[in-house]
Amino acid sequence: MSSRKHRDRRSAPVADSEIDPNEFFAPSEARVDRKVQQLCREVERTLSYAFGECTDRRVRELAVMAVDPAPDGSRLQISVLPSGPIDHAATQEALLAARGFFRDEIAAAIQRKRTPELVFHIVARTDAPEID
Repeated sequence: MSSRKHRDRRSAPVADSEIDPNEFFAPSEARVDRKVQQLCREVERTLSYAFGECTDRRVRELAVMAVDPAPDGSRLQISVLPSGPIDHAATQEALLAARGFFRDEIAAAIQRKRTPELVFHIVARTDAPEID
């Protein structure tokens, strides 16, 4: 008797042609976001050390404020804060010249098939949050 009750409650079987495998096997957005945020934290930590090891003085005087996906984990926007007054054009040029070194450091630190592209954004001192 109990098996008949359960059989009556089951929904009708769905035809295989009605199932979208991309929807069924796709990773949830929450998991993707968590993984991208995890990557951003790891890249931020790695770049903080790499900036200190860089041979260019202009880069050593920068601090990593944030690493954000732009638009996803394949490209990351690195927001940096200078410790004092700087020449933005020269600093941006120094960051672009050292980009290969930074990507090598990131590749050694993360477990991914491809190292993300890096885009640098220099935050002006007036944009920086006040620290008490």
